[in-house]
Amino acid sequence: MKLPDFTEFEPFKQLRLSMGAHKAGHFELFNKEKHLTGKERSELDLQGKQFPLHRLKRYADTTWGLKNTRLVIYLAEAKNYHLAQCSTTQSWQANQTVWVSTRRTGNLPLGENSTARQVCPDCLQLLGYKGFDLQKNRKIAYSKNLMNTFLREEFFTIYTLYPVLGLAEKQE
Repeated sequence: MKLPDFTEFEPFKQLRLSMGAHKAGHFELFNKEKHLTGKERSELDLQGKQFPLHRLKRYADTTWGLKNTRLVIYLAEAKNYHLAQCSTTQSWQANQTVWVSTRRTGNLPLGENSTARQVCPDCLQLLGYKGFDLQKNRKIAYSKNLMNTFLREEFFTIYTLYPVLGLAEKQE
């Protein structure tokens, strides 16, 4: 049995074009419930955004996320920013409003102001980031140096910023 060639069937051609598929077999899957839009990406990178903690994802690798993107989270008045579900962030209430950002370099945004912050050492400890360990005497100097020279850009090459694939949310 030979099937007809529907690539030349005019009603299907019109349907395909109305769906935004420019050629047969071409489509782009985008679900704004699961993926950040371009506008959301820009906002998170340029000015940051506030969310209640319970709206963020807790990935199984202990990092934080929104939809399918990893985040840096912090409080407006705090000196540290957080990359993981450390004891500090675990002590926050579920309805606590936190700042989130995806900025890889420079100061983290805080509304219209921007202030220098340092990475949370407990987050690096929890993640075991590059052998970071302030609990072992032989690693203290190394770990302090790592903390002082820490780059979010480098972190996000190891813990991919986007897309976060194959990591289930941590069950509470």
